[in-house]
Amino acid sequence: MRKIHRKIVSGALLCGCALFTLYGASRIAERAENGAISVSVTDAEKVVPIVILDAGHGAST
Repeated sequence: MRKIHRKIVSGALLCGCALFTLYGASRIAERAENGAISVSVTDAEKVVPIVILDAGHGAST
């Protein structure tokens, strides 16, 4: 009986943490320009673009 109770409590706690994280992310995105969150510390205008070449195994053509 204790195992079942522990699983229910841990699942509820995990769900609560996930909902709190999603709520926080939505509040940050709401304040950001165009709903986009910057993942870089540097300014987008000063960064040189990086081209990634795909090795392709026939799927990218």
